[in-house]
Amino acid sequence: MSEKLPSSVLFVCYLNSIRSPMAEGLMRKHFPDVRSASCGIAAGDLDDLMVAVMREKGVDMSDHEARTLGDAADDPFDLVIAFTDAAGETAKAAFAETDTEIRIWPFPDPTQGSLDVRAIMNNYRAIRDNIEGRLKRAFLE
Repeated sequence: MSEKLPSSVLFVCYLNSIRSPMAEGLMRKHFPDVRSASCGIAAGDLDDLMVAVMREKGVDMSDHEARTLGDAADDPFDLVIAFTDAAGETAKAAFAETDTEIRIWPFPDPTQGSLDVRAIMNNYRAIRDNIEGRLKRAFLE
């Protein structure tokens, strides 16, 4: 059962390099009327593998610039979705004075494990597809 589609959503992970920008791009693709943004506890660098796997879905993330939760916390959001417990706790603190809903959707870091490029790419694809499925289940079905 789908939930009410928020008018704005912020995705938070550790570095704003992989999971949260994937979610931002997928949210924009499937829900273009929702203001979507992403950030991290810290700002990482543009991840070329993230850009590549998102391109496979028709989403261009090549101009993504990582930003921190401190950069995003001044903007109003209906919903914040964090991909780690630490990101969720940091988001709760950042939005404590607001009525922003905070949810934690734990997803593993796709860079963990094998150093084989094919295995890492498959990890990225799995995370991307899981995030996409979760967004659709939450807001479409």
